[in-house]
This record gives sequence, structure tokens and C-alpha cells, in this order.
Amino acid sequence: MMKQIHVLTFALTAVLVAACGGSTPQTYFSDVFNTMEDLYFPVVNNQNRVVVNYEVAAEITIDNVVKTYDAYFFTTGIKLVHTAPAINAGVSTTRTSTIVYDYAVGGTFTKSVFANAPSQEVRTFSTFSNSTFSTFNRVVDLATTVLSEETKSTINNQATNLIIGGQPEDQDKKTYTLPIADFIDLGQFEDPIGFVPTSLEVVVSFTTSTNLGEFDITASGAGKNYQASFAVSNPDGVVAVSHLLTSTQKETYTGYTA
Repeated sequence: MMKQIHVLTFALTAVLVAACGGSTPQTYFSDVFNTMEDLYFPVVNNQNRVVVNYEVAAEITIDNVVKTYDAYFFTTGIKLVHTAPAINAGVSTTRTSTIVYDYAVGGTFTKSVFANAPSQEVRTFSTFSNSTFSTFNRVVDLATTVLSEETKSTINNQATNLIIGGQPEDQDKKTYTLPIADFIDLGQFEDPIGFVPTSLEVVVSFTTSTNLGEFDITASGAGKNYQASFAVSNPDGVVAVSHLLTSTQKETYTGYTA
């Protein structure tokens, strides 16, 4: 019933918005959403390995703890660079881990280094296990759940388009603020952010000339705060050899045997 009320509110308000609208050609969020879904929706194969080609950059802050991620997906593997706060030798610092998932080899090459001890770099190799891709699989499952057919239908509804508002067609970067709580159950965000938000703001931008998609998320609830910025870019432009290790480099990782 609550969802029906929201949809009805959208429809009634849309009539007022449409009556006041100008004649400038507009690009609505549904068009941008469908474009980004085609370019960036995560896909896994029957081995539960991500098989897409694009880049993702993210900065996530939970209660003032900042973590950054740069991921490069190239169908035959993944490179993930992750930086997070850490303690080394009793000193607060950060640790950066660079993980290369090499599908052909069947394992991960992990290089870790503390910012306050760059000479103490550690390199290890491990074969894929049942849990190797669990984080990526959770992201795919979440995307599939949140972007249900019902949600997609709501996003593509003209009433929703008018409520969110359009952007001029000739404007390269288009930005939309989404009333996300009106068509997605906020309880679905508990797993990725660690709590059920009572407040959630999502701003989505898309740059037509470069296919750059940007998401800014602010959430709060249960005495916690969450902020995240995500950027997806370079569809079908990631070159595997730029991120996979050479034979010589692989030999520097403990546990690897050619």
C-alpha cells in the first residue's frame, strides 16, 4: 500500500510539473539509467567470475574511517587497489593492497605495503578458493536485488522522470538527485553499508562525451554515518596486459610456481 501511495503521489505531482514545464528538450533519468545499465551492470560467468570491462573508483567513509578502492575489470581478470587505515609498529598509518586476479593462472597475486614502511613490501600468491570472489558476488547479488523489475519499472515511469526532473539534452554532464527511499526498501542497504539507513541521499551524474558515471551517496541511521563516491568509466577500454603481471613479476611473489 505504501508503495502505491508513493506512485500515486508521483503521478499527481507530475501533472503539476508537466503543466509548468518549458519547451527545452530534456534528458530524463530513465534514459541515463538505461544507458549506464547497458554499459556497467556487473556480469558473472558460470564460475562466478566477473566478466566485464570497465573501471571503478570509490572512496567510502564510515564514521570518519576512509577507505579507497580502484578496480580494473578486463574479462580475463581483475586488478584491485585498496587503501585503508592500519596500525604498523604501533603507529597509525595506511596499508595499500594491490591484488591481481589472474583467471588464466587461477589465483591472486597480492602486494601489501604500509605507508610508513615502504621497504617492507610483502608479495604473496594464492590459488582461487570458494570464497575468492565472494565480495564481488555480493555486489552482483545486491545490484540484481535492488534493481528488480519493479524498481526498473518505477524508474522508467514518466511520473518518476518528472519528479526527478530532466536535464537539457545538449548539456554534457547531467546530474540527478534521486528520491531513492520512495521506490527502494532501505533495508536492502544493511549488508553493504553495515546498518539500515533512516536517511539516504543519492546523486547520480553522467557525462555523455566520456560515458563517466558518478554516484554520491550519503546515509545515516543507528548512530552511524556513511558517505561514498563511486565513479564508473572506460567501458570496453581496459587493456588486460596493462594490469596483469609479467612472468618475471609473478616470480617475485611467494607461493607462486610457474
